[in-house]
Amino acid sequence: MAAKKDTQSTKLVLKVVTGMNADGKATTASRTFGSVNPAISDDDLLSIGTKLGGLQSHELATVNRIDTSSLVEEA
Repeated sequence: MAAKKDTQSTKLVLKVVTGMNADGKATTASRTFGSVNPAISDDDLLSIGTKLGGLQSHELATVNRIDTSSLVEEA
């Protein structure tokens, strides 16, 4: 039987650079936006994440999409 993926939720996570540690490496913090429509395209979510990143007081490092899904056997 084949597995079927049922996407249940999607989150947008922005990582921002908050400073530097003693070794000179960037320290980051996450900003999470939940309840994102799972049907949104990656391009649209990247565009939204980039625009939201511009509103942050810290520099945007990455835009991440986190999908949570359940797997079921397809009959």
